[in-house]
Amino acid sequence: MADDILKELLDDDAFDPKKLFNEEEYSTLIIKREGFSKKENDSADLIESLLEKEITRQESEAIFSKLKENNSVELLVDSIKKAQRVEQKTTLTAACWETGLDFTNYFLFFVEIACNDNFLLAMEGLTVVENIESALDEATLTKALEIAQNAKSKNKELTGDLISNIKSRIA
Repeated sequence: MADDILKELLDDDAFDPKKLFNEEEYSTLIIKREGFSKKENDSADLIESLLEKEITRQESEAIFSKLKENNSVELLVDSIKKAQRVEQKTTLTAACWETGLDFTNYFLFFVEIACNDNFLLAMEGLTVVENIESALDEATLTKALEIAQNAKSKNKELTGDLISNIKSRIA
């Protein structure tokens, strides 16, 4: 058995390292875990699992529930910031509203995402913004309105909805 493994490792045709960098085959998100508690490590594993291509809706729902239970707000936001591919950012942004967690402290972050040129990512960002129900201070809302109004996004309708949402929050 050990001989079989050794032969496979030494066989040039058995393993092609270039395949590891094929974005269609693998979607790698590296979450730095130094100083993480067991709960934070569990949440990081769950977030990475969301990016698997073969994940079912039922598996996603279980992950969302566990992320909510672990109050993984900061870890989700950090993962979105570190994600390199738009598809990853979109999936992770969707997870934010799917978990039902409170992202009030990251309102401006999601306003910026809602102004993205990629329609799906912008839509998920807008959905997070719309799901933030907590009151926001005037300075935050003024800054959010400025970001949205100055956005050069191709998604004019989404940007319009974002501006309407922000204006409705201003007393």
